[in-house]
Amino acid sequence: MAAAPRDSIVETERHANDLVEGALHLKAKAKSKVKKILNDPDHDDPSDEDDIFADAAFDPSRVLDQSHQTSPKSKKSARNTIADGVKDATHIAAHPRRLIRSKVTKKAAARIGNARHPTLTVDRDQELLDAHDALDHAVSSTASTSDPQELRGEIDEASNRVHRVEEQRESLQTAWILGRHVTRVKVVRPIPRLPRSHFTTESRFQWERYLAHLALYYTRGFTSQYIDDFDSPPFDLEDLARIIERIAITSAPWQAFLVSVREVYMWQDPRRTGRWFALFLVLWYFQYIMAYFYFYIVYSTIKNKFQPSSVQTVRANVSRALDREARVQAWGDLIQRHGKHDWLEPFLDEIGPMIQRQLGDFADLLEIMVNFHRHEKPRLTIASVFFFSSCLAVCLCADMEFCMKVVWFVVGGGFFFSYPVATNLPKYRLLVSQFRWIFWGIPTHAELAILRLQEKAVVRDANLAEFDLPRSDDNSDDGDGPRRWPMVGEESHAFAAVEKRSGRGRLVVGRTGVSFALEASGDGLRRQWSFLELHELRKIDPDESDPMWKNLKNLHSRSSAVLQIVFLQDDDDDEITLLLHPADRDRVFNLILAWSGQKWQSLQMERQNSDRGNLDRAIKRALH
Repeated sequence: MAAAPRDSIVETERHANDLVEGALHLKAKAKSKVKKILNDPDHDDPSDEDDIFADAAFDPSRVLDQSHQTSPKSKKSARNTIADGVKDATHIAAHPRRLIRSKVTKKAAARIGNARHPTLTVDRDQELLDAHDALDHAVSSTASTSDPQELRGEIDEASNRVHRVEEQRESLQTAWILGRHVTRVKVVRPIPRLPRSHFTTESRFQWERYLAHLALYYTRGFTSQYIDDFDSPPFDLEDLARIIERIAITSAPWQAFLVSVREVYMWQDPRRTGRWFALFLVLWYFQYIMAYFYFYIVYSTIKNKFQPSSVQTVRANVSRALDREARVQAWGDLIQRHGKHDWLEPFLDEIGPMIQRQLGDFADLLEIMVNFHRHEKPRLTIASVFFFSSCLAVCLCADMEFCMKVVWFVVGGGFFFSYPVATNLPKYRLLVSQFRWIFWGIPTHAELAILRLQEKAVVRDANLAEFDLPRSDDNSDDGDGPRRWPMVGEESHAFAAVEKRSGRGRLVVGRTGVSFALEASGDGLRRQWSFLELHELRKIDPDESDPMWKNLKNLHSRSSAVLQIVFLQDDDDDEITLLLHPADRDRVFNLILAWSGQKWQSLQMERQNSDRGNLDRAIKRALH
């Protein structure tokens, strides 16, 4: 009897999937016809290699857009699709609760269970392996080739192929991180010094706050980027799914390490397990277990610098599949405490923000450790390796009693000082994190992606500067009269957009700033801002906008996205909220990051609290 409800749920899911596929099929056909009628250019096919959007790093929509995937229903007529859709809708209308429950659970499971990077597929891994195999073959054919010039040409061609493939993978990685996980950035600015009167109350002078402010002020050169914008954002299932996705992707090397550890303690290879057991006995007898831990960190980091194992890792991932079916079940006991029926909403509102913040910091730490091991910031990596080397020297030269005192001193300091500050003042939690002290300054994937994007812009400027013509002095900006926008000879890109307060117009992103002009107005009503005035960029979720903005979105385009640019001005012109094509929004976002030259800090999006519960909003997004 238990199989009957299960079969009914499966049947409802099948009807729902058929209905969705049919709707997507009709939408695709209608979209293709409209494109033919309007002759809409394809934004996703940049054929000019000199175009900045030919690099996927500047156009994340090329990586994120999955609309080019073919469907089995592509050859089905519209009449048959509509007829089948009516049947599916009739069945779904009779069983709505089954559909909602199945849709929400499967949506979350699909997001959490997707541990494979969507841009680094097996085909791209195989392409990298083929390029390295071609290079190895060209190098190994030295003895069989009599013409050195021909051999040199083959090696150069193979090396260029490897470089192109690795450059493409890096661009895809940058595009995926910025397009999927970076929704809000802010310019990192020094902390201003506040007067003593700011810390004076009616009863006393708050010396503890004043001393803390002085410490932040005098260390502002390297601590400003680690001060978050707000204490704790409200819990949001969409953000949680992205954080878990980051952890699932970044923890892939750790999963392989855990599989290797499991093979050791399961005695799958007795000789290998015996060697590890003998090593453990020696280290335990001489009390060098922690010394070996630091030695392994230093050794593996230096080895990875001179003998990179990325190709070997890719080859191993392609040749064999690791067993990753085991799923981690967390917080199950806590859910039981809130009751059998009404546990989910209070659990998400009370415990959700803490879990989301901890998971976000854990994802950042994993990314920092990966970038530390890859020498993405060599100078900072050397500083961290020096710390581990110092720990190794202390372990080798000092006795165990002293080492244990140091360990318990660190634990006690974290328990009585670091953790209380991180709990009561989450805004400064990264400043008191011992783990961040060890890897200080090493960027996360988001920060590294922004740096790479800016490096690409600098390299591109250097290449284009070789072909620039001499500019006339008449075109120089001497400060007299209104400034022309964009500057003469300056590269710029224009995008059709709708501003929330002004209406339809064009957004121009130049090398020194941005401007927005209405379609019906001239240059006299053009609003323009320099990159020095930038404060923050936000990719706003359409569901978080007010009703008026949502109506404007529907009138403009059903596939529009919102971008908010915040400036340092104190007047009504301190921000601009734009409605753009989704691909254009990502392009504008990345262009500003690359061309501004500012130091950016990746932040979590601050979701707005509303009367609607988190669970209701999550279900609405899942069914959207």
